[in-house]
Amino acid sequence: MRHPDQPLFYTIEADNHTLPPELREKLLSEPSAVNGDVKVLPPDVFGYPRGNRHWASCISIVDPVSEEPRVLQTLHLDNNECAVSMTIVPFASQDGENFLVVGTAKDLVINPRSFSEAAIHIYRLNDNGRDAEFVHRTVVEEPPMALVHFQGKLLAGIGTMLRMYDLGMRQMLRKAQASVSPQQIVSLSSQGSRIVVGDVSQGITYVAYKAATNKLLPFADDAIPRWTTCSAMVDYESVAGGDKFGNIFVVRCPPKASEEADEEGTGIHLMNARSYLHGTSHRLDLMCHFYTQDIPTSVEKTSLVVGGQDVLLWSGLVGTIGVFIPLVSREDADFFQSLEQHLRTEDAPLTGRDHLIYRSYYAPVKGVIDGDLCERYNLLPHEKKMMIAAELDRSVREIERKISDIRTRSAF
Repeated sequence: MRHPDQPLFYTIEADNHTLPPELREKLLSEPSAVNGDVKVLPPDVFGYPRGNRHWASCISIVDPVSEEPRVLQTLHLDNNECAVSMTIVPFASQDGENFLVVGTAKDLVINPRSFSEAAIHIYRLNDNGRDAEFVHRTVVEEPPMALVHFQGKLLAGIGTMLRMYDLGMRQMLRKAQASVSPQQIVSLSSQGSRIVVGDVSQGITYVAYKAATNKLLPFADDAIPRWTTCSAMVDYESVAGGDKFGNIFVVRCPPKASEEADEEGTGIHLMNARSYLHGTSHRLDLMCHFYTQDIPTSVEKTSLVVGGQDVLLWSGLVGTIGVFIPLVSREDADFFQSLEQHLRTEDAPLTGRDHLIYRSYYAPVKGVIDGDLCERYNLLPHEKKMMIAAELDRSVREIERKISDIRTRSAF
């Protein structure tokens, strides 16, 4: 998480089955715990001691742009708590002052899922965000797996409930809530008065907030269940997300549903709308679908080049970093689609696997051209390059330049 005004990063870390620092120091201080003359191995090289059902978790403030990038402050969580989510909220009730909000779970067991307590921690950021001071802790029913700021307040995904909190003197004050998810909320994003909720197994749900009645009203959800891992709003109508099977998708709200949700008033028509197939009254349209062979853990709309167009930057569980570049002209889309079709036949994989079937592993690929495959044009023998260039009615140098330009203009 980046500070909104300062060049600082805030990170949360959690390691399961690992002894926390305070417990390690307590055990090492006991004479009976010493194993003869054996030296205590450095943990940064050999790792920390293992401990069944224990969590080691901390919050760190990182300065990445100083002469020597370093960690400014580290706050360790005690009582076997682990951090599961984090965000920075400029609370309107505090004149826009930024607070660090961290969701935690105590005695968390991943499978089968269990916990003894869940809470939301509030930290005041001092010294231009370089120091975090604990304010208070609010106990909630389930671990808040997703947190996001929304119109000067905090939105928290607590189990199936979407809740809006404001900052109080001794604990968080609940302002609104609604059950908007069938299983568990794992991702949240917002724009204007619209909130996008990602469910762990049922995909994306759009929620409208009506300030007049202080209600959160779901009005559109996904047509098929998706095991969502991350999501981000591309624009006011569209959302990009990833699932646990390695797919990245883009869904869009139908224009009629979007207009109805933005109508001024109390939202009575949304509250009384007839549900469709045990869901909301509207379904999202699938715009793009692509198999990446890595589980997406984060996706973000950003610009990687100064003055360049926005792209979708995503990262995967095994370290993959990828970029989805929008093709704004029809000419570019037709060119790369034709090039992709030729490379599917002329540059067959060594294992003999069909490229189209591979990229459509869980669902048919839609609205995405495989840039990795197009870049393999530079590795083809000269004869095949000439043959593909002749069929595309272009020169080899022109094709190579176009492939290079689309990368340098938007990515690197």
